[in-house]
Amino acid sequence: MLDHKDAIEHEEVGTPDLVSHFANMPRGQAIRKFWRVFLIGILITSAGIYAGYTSAIPGSIVANLGFIDTFATVTNPQGRRILDANYVGLWGAISYVTQAMAQFASPFTAQKFGLRFNMWLFTIMKLVTIITEIFSTSWWHFLLAKAWNGFAAGLIGTSLLSYASEITMPQMRGTVLSSYAFYFSLGQLASAIALDIINRTMPYDFRLAFYSQFVFLGMWLPILILLPESPVWLYKRGNHEKAKRARARLIGNVEGFDVEHEYAVFAQDIDRSVALSAAHGRFSMLNCFKGTNLRRTLISTSILCAQNFVGVPLMLNVVYFFSLVGLTNAFTANLILFCVLLFGVMVSFYLVDKVGRRPLLLGGISVMAVCVTIFGGLGFITVSPTIGNVMIVLMALWALSYAISIAPIGWIALVEMSTPSLRVQTVGIAALMQSCANVLFSYTVPLMLSPQYAGWAGKTGLLFGGLAFCTLIAVYFLFPETKNRTYAELDELFEAKISARKFSSTKTAVSTANDVLQASRAQ
Repeated sequence: MLDHKDAIEHEEVGTPDLVSHFANMPRGQAIRKFWRVFLIGILITSAGIYAGYTSAIPGSIVANLGFIDTFATVTNPQGRRILDANYVGLWGAISYVTQAMAQFASPFTAQKFGLRFNMWLFTIMKLVTIITEIFSTSWWHFLLAKAWNGFAAGLIGTSLLSYASEITMPQMRGTVLSSYAFYFSLGQLASAIALDIINRTMPYDFRLAFYSQFVFLGMWLPILILLPESPVWLYKRGNHEKAKRARARLIGNVEGFDVEHEYAVFAQDIDRSVALSAAHGRFSMLNCFKGTNLRRTLISTSILCAQNFVGVPLMLNVVYFFSLVGLTNAFTANLILFCVLLFGVMVSFYLVDKVGRRPLLLGGISVMAVCVTIFGGLGFITVSPTIGNVMIVLMALWALSYAISIAPIGWIALVEMSTPSLRVQTVGIAALMQSCANVLFSYTVPLMLSPQYAGWAGKTGLLFGGLAFCTLIAVYFLFPETKNRTYAELDELFEAKISARKFSSTKTAVSTANDVLQASRAQ
């Protein structure tokens, strides 16, 4: 337990006096009682279908015959027209460059205009992406489409995920945030099915895949239109009545819910977080790098960046890789991969709040490191259909481990590790750092794979194997367990500089207050 010496030193912050009447409610009971806000959280993250589908289509379509026929600019030694690996790398890199730009700017727009403003920007940028893809006829047209798509992706953290994190209870927060990874994988799976059908039936009508994206836009728009502004943003702007009305719309009519008391708890947590930030210095993005906020920013950044280090740029590039080595089942392999990803993310719904974040990360990264290393070893063997099938099995095992660990937890950590008053700023910085890593790998990996340049092919897996094992060591020492912790508890633990390995076993002042409250009710 944190004693007085370990407690937060700033007198103006103090220990929370108010505790929610539902703080100790079990997860299942909390979800049933507060079903409305849980459902709204799930609907918000359902935009992941839209994001996953529109993000996967441009990346996977590079093996489509009609697409290659339209955008190919070079010829291989066998006389076959192929895509220039340099352009493929640029298509991947530009989306992360513009994503980084949006991630840098989006915290300012969210702070100034609200989270719904960023949601609308996200939606508009996705619409512009689709239109640009439809009318693309040269490689630089498609480059422009990828740039617009990057702008949209850069708004996700400071809109969808920040909003979902702010409105949900700690008991359901992990499940709701994990659902974004599920929806994103569902969108990717839908894109794999669409491309496989097009490739089998009408390979030269590849633009049908672009038109199909309007379906998901139509599914997301009604949700966005009906959402109120974030109560947290309204409260920090001093609009208390609007904040109360927004909470009422989100929570609904819940039996036994004391509106004034719960709003006081809500206000106390925000005020406490703002006081913590003020204690470290001026309230701004620079504040994310001061005091304990620096540690929280590093953790948020490291998990997102780790997605690159454990093999995502290689293993999710299956369509391009298989097309380079001459295997004809590229789209089938892609379909299998996304089916496994979707299944794994569904399993993670239960595991992230039951098992915890830290054990899943350590176990998942361990398996991914082994899989990608073996994959790299197979690169020294001449690729045949049999070797291709072995690679698919390794990719599937890697994908399952990825889907129950870094895929959902990377997004959860992005919003959980930041203090409420600095969440938007921390999310923007963390996502910006991830984009910088993405730019590096998305441009260089196609060059590593292609015989036009480095020609490493499958041996590229050895590079990611080494990086994955290094990531495993870093996560062991840096990443704490946040399961079932309120934001007030996380503030307390970080302020007391508790070791990442001791987070789950440390008793906080907040949890002690909850125990006292429960004991008094039992008497």
